[in-house]
Amino acid sequence: MEIFDLMQSTNSNEVVFFEEPSVNLRAIIVLNDTVLGPALATCRIYDFKNLEKASKIALQMAYYNTYRSALLRRSFGGGSIVLFGDSDKVKNEMYLRALGIFVNKLNGKLFLARSSGISDKDMHEIKRESNYLLGIDEKYIKTGNSPVEAIAKGMIWGLKAAVKEKIGADSINNLTFAVQGVGEVGANLIKELLKFDTNIIVTDVVYDKIKVIQDKVPGIKVVKPNEIYKQKCDVFISCAFNNIMKEEDIQQLNCKILTGSTNSVLKTRKMEKAFNKTGILYVPGYIINGGEIIQLANEHAGKSPESVDVELPEIYDITLGLIKKAKQENKLINDVAMESAKKYINDVATIKKLK
Repeated sequence: MEIFDLMQSTNSNEVVFFEEPSVNLRAIIVLNDTVLGPALATCRIYDFKNLEKASKIALQMAYYNTYRSALLRRSFGGGSIVLFGDSDKVKNEMYLRALGIFVNKLNGKLFLARSSGISDKDMHEIKRESNYLLGIDEKYIKTGNSPVEAIAKGMIWGLKAAVKEKIGADSINNLTFAVQGVGEVGANLIKELLKFDTNIIVTDVVYDKIKVIQDKVPGIKVVKPNEIYKQKCDVFISCAFNNIMKEEDIQQLNCKILTGSTNSVLKTRKMEKAFNKTGILYVPGYIINGGEIIQLANEHAGKSPESVDVELPEIYDITLGLIKKAKQENKLINDVAMESAKKYINDVATIKKLK
């Protein structure tokens, strides 16, 4: 598929390719939509061997960032930055500073926030050349409201909404959660779940990550990656990769609710209709993983770190409202969420014409 076809499929406005051979920097920057405000671009690095695959991931990340912000009514557009290379080999001071210089060339149309493979230390190196960064304010980090912590806290509110609608419970106490993937978000989500009287089953393809969790929570149940789908639980949460779940995986599920920290758990959109027949409530991850958006928007606006915890419950109301509306209109939750986000973007675009 050509790049213009990929852009059209995600309604993306602009794709920029950057390369600086002297520091081995190769990057794709996507601006999906900037009607609501500057593009909020999650930045990740991966050793991509295929340009089309890298472009597709960059476009999808930006696409979902647009709709995450719109659902939360925050003044950000959607963007993304994908960097090529093995993070352990290519990253160094000059590589990261060069990235900052490239971000500056967009003249404030885009703000960078870190994702997979980019550390807080890396962000501070980028900041030596660019001020168009979010998610590194020490005030937020010290008070437990870093972007990744905000994602996990926000997901708890989304989970409560799904549980309220599907199970009829006002609390997640005494429920069993299966968590697939214990990277940064998965580990923080488990920490938040443990604040309640919950039972947790975990898995990850990297044993060292599991070992860290086991050391902190000796009694936690650990299963092999290929056994996680068939575990009996109330809620299955994927914190692994986007579009990880295939049709054969769905057939193994033994849960009441499926969601994730990833924007879309299911392999294809076509699977959603078939999924509804299983009786399992599917809530796409981008609906409940927006705590990061709230944190970054508040940081950008100069609000206090405490404002994040005050605003995170909005995710409960949004999630519950979308689930109920989908049920009333006999539609997929994904479709209802997209319709809501697009309407908000169009309404803001109309208002902005008055300027």
